[in-house]
Amino acid sequence: MAGRPRYSRSQLEQFFNRIAVPESKRIYSVVSRSAAHRLEYLNLLLKHALVRIPFENLTQHYSWHRTVNVQPQHLFGKIVQQPSRRGGYCMENNSLFHTVLLSLGYDVFMAGARVYDKESDRYGGFSHCVNIVIVEGMHWMVDIGFGANGPTKLMPLLVAFRGYPHIEGTLSHTRLVREPIPQQIDQTQKVWIYQHRLQPEAEWTPMYCFVDFEFLPEDIRGMNLSPWRSPSSWFTQKVVLSRFTTTREADEGDGPGSAGESAVSEGDLDGALVLFEDTLKWRRGGTTRFEIRFENEAQRVDAIKRYFGIELDEEDREAIRGTVSEIKRQAPIIS
Repeated sequence: MAGRPRYSRSQLEQFFNRIAVPESKRIYSVVSRSAAHRLEYLNLLLKHALVRIPFENLTQHYSWHRTVNVQPQHLFGKIVQQPSRRGGYCMENNSLFHTVLLSLGYDVFMAGARVYDKESDRYGGFSHCVNIVIVEGMHWMVDIGFGANGPTKLMPLLVAFRGYPHIEGTLSHTRLVREPIPQQIDQTQKVWIYQHRLQPEAEWTPMYCFVDFEFLPEDIRGMNLSPWRSPSSWFTQKVVLSRFTTTREADEGDGPGSAGESAVSEGDLDGALVLFEDTLKWRRGGTTRFEIRFENEAQRVDAIKRYFGIELDEEDREAIRGTVSEIKRQAPIIS
């Protein structure tokens, strides 16, 4: 991995501040730590990142340049250093996390993934990515860039793995299986498939499949063109934000309170807050606790600030005007 970008200790400290890791739990190198400790620390970082770094595509809608740059130093500036708590979609969040893990001394590589489309019952091309961490010969999949249906724990690449509850206290589960996908001509070639189901009696639904060999940074930059620029990608047409919430976030009746340091470090994941197009929904403990529909852009921009901590400046707010993703409510027709 010679020449692969790393973050400095000062940058790691800023990252820990960004995801609210308490001072007492900060480790700057895992090289001398036991396998159990490395896995425990990785799960801690995963939980903090899922709560504090939103999955979002605002750059494609609320910016004048609409450029999604997945270079590690650019991502650090956007997600960690900007006062407004920005996140990104898969290539952004997972690329940032990849560089953090490398900088901490983890044995980690990135791999390509194909997202499943339920309507067509097909997988698309490589347009998603995951991290695969190796600890004493065991491979673990880590993903902080798939939104509310993404994995919430480390997932071992084991055929015998039977899965986890997606969120503790709910009926939903996630698992990995290793098998070919129907589109392949050669059915002897197996890939890992991340699946989800809402309740025990429900069918397992594929979310995405991924390979277990390394994708280079050049591959990630090439793959990024699909969600960023493709006219058939919904990322270019619809606004989305999501983050996970914890048991320590207060229910204020109109959504969760702030995800401060204690709420993240002392709470357990209990739900997800999702903004999609003109609707904001909070599911907690398997039930919908709060849902609103925006009537105009001002309401959506206010919700982005209140629930995700992202404050868009005037230039960014104006960038969505006249686009397909702008909220434009038509006045009722009076006969």
